[in-house]
Amino acid sequence: MNDFIPRFKLYDSTGNTLLYTFPIVQRTNIPQSPKDIVEHSTVRAKGSIIIEGGDQAWDIEIEGILHGDSYIELASKIDELETLVQVNIPYILRFDKSDSTYWNYKVKRILPIEYPESLRTRRQDYIIRLRANSW
Repeated sequence: MNDFIPRFKLYDSTGNTLLYTFPIVQRTNIPQSPKDIVEHSTVRAKGSIIIEGGDQAWDIEIEGILHGDSYIELASKIDELETLVQVNIPYILRFDKSDSTYWNYKVKRILPIEYPESLRTRRQDYIIRLRANSW
């Protein structure tokens, strides 16, 4: 039995320094590779020509849970997330495919982190959206 659990790790823009590992991820929309295309057509011709474009920007969504033994511990984990994943800073998001392989995405956070309603007694859900291919 394989005990591998994929992790979502945020690195600085060089990809060398690990800044944050997202805890208890429950849902995500990656992996994706949204390719852009360019279509050329003319008035006289029948059909069109499709040319592959580059990778377009898209939003990575990560939903997870912050867990702690008290309100103070949860508030500290929220502060840590807000401090380490700042707005408009280039990062590399690494998503594990296996123990030794991964996908890298160039990302920036451009939206506030969401914290769905909770009393924050032992857990707090979070939703973070990062813009991929944004720098």
